[in-house]
Amino acid sequence: MTHEHGRTLDRRSVLRAGGAGLAATGLAGCLGGGDDDTLTIGALQPLSGGFAAWGQAHEAGLEFAVEELNDNGGVLGRDVEVETTDTGSDAGEADTVFRQFVERDGALAITGPVSSDVGLRTRRTAEELEVPLVLHMAGSHTILPKDTRYTFRMGSQPAVTDVLPQIELIEERGYDTVGAIIGDYEWGNTLEASLEALIPDGVELETATAPVNEDDFTPFLRDLPDDLDMLVATGHPPGSIAIDNQARDVGLDPEITTGAGLPPGVLESGLDDATDGFLHLHSSDPYGEAFREVAERFADAEGDRFDTHEAYGYVTGMLIAEAAETAGEADPVAVADAIRDVEFDTLFPDPIRYTEWGEIDGFRHTLSAFEADAPDYYPDGDWRLVEEYRSSPLDGFDPDEYDFVQQ
Repeated sequence: MTHEHGRTLDRRSVLRAGGAGLAATGLAGCLGGGDDDTLTIGALQPLSGGFAAWGQAHEAGLEFAVEELNDNGGVLGRDVEVETTDTGSDAGEADTVFRQFVERDGALAITGPVSSDVGLRTRRTAEELEVPLVLHMAGSHTILPKDTRYTFRMGSQPAVTDVLPQIELIEERGYDTVGAIIGDYEWGNTLEASLEALIPDGVELETATAPVNEDDFTPFLRDLPDDLDMLVATGHPPGSIAIDNQARDVGLDPEITTGAGLPPGVLESGLDDATDGFLHLHSSDPYGEAFREVAERFADAEGDRFDTHEAYGYVTGMLIAEAAETAGEADPVAVADAIRDVEFDTLFPDPIRYTEWGEIDGFRHTLSAFEADAPDYYPDGDWRLVEEYRSSPLDGFDPDEYDFVQQ
């Protein structure tokens, strides 16, 4: 797939200096927000309910990005503020608050959705109001049809894209037997179809489908082969921790289990033994120099740990700010155009760039294991991530290329 992009924007110096590069641009513009001196980012965060851990991590990273921007002169010479509402992952509430952020607060951009239901509803709102929306997770492939122009992915990718690095890993390691627990809903069904279509010839794949709200996976795990090389729990994100724990209880001993993109702290605390072959799937790069420098500043300022999902919030704040500076004005349409046209060098393995319809293009997934040791950037920690596998560059999801995915 070919894709034309605009000029490359190198944010490494901004990250190292805490945002100083933005203040130095001196671009003029009229900003949205509560008054003429502020730019407002609206955050539709799930700070309660089943996705609260995602929302809290994203909010922490986003707020820290805004603190650094404001400490170094703001954006277009104005302060940035984050207006946050806890949506509880209710799609109707998220739609209502999205409109309030735009109509009442003059929000320049919106972020925060984790659940696919909220992502689908707010994508329609973003397109209607012509205000950019940067998703946190919300991985359904149906969120971004190819005529979308105001919605952009960040942390979670479509099921097909999550499967691709796992297929590469199966091929690299020569695994013979793979099992998967599938959630009985759109995400799980799409991931199952992707596995079945892309699994290498000669690899035995066995799947078992469980209800979305299931918490006892033992009967489903017993349907899988005893000699699994790899257990895929990515197809049932709500149950991926229980799936790994219960697999050991029924006597399965796969070399690795691949889970969904839960925050790593949630994984480490919920798994019986996070160091026993469980792999965290993520897009941000905790092994890069820029990530470590931001994480060290975050630890110094907040006394807390900065991980893969805090990075999604941080990058979102910096991306919106960069787009406003590039556009030279705080106009939502111009900012959306600028996001589509950037190459944004930040806390991911490669510069972020987007397809016309808002999928991240040319990025790499990482599968990371857990070790019982503190990371260099957070000496108070008692575990760290260790890179197990990094994918080849992946094209942004194009529904026209995958006829096995239901549209």
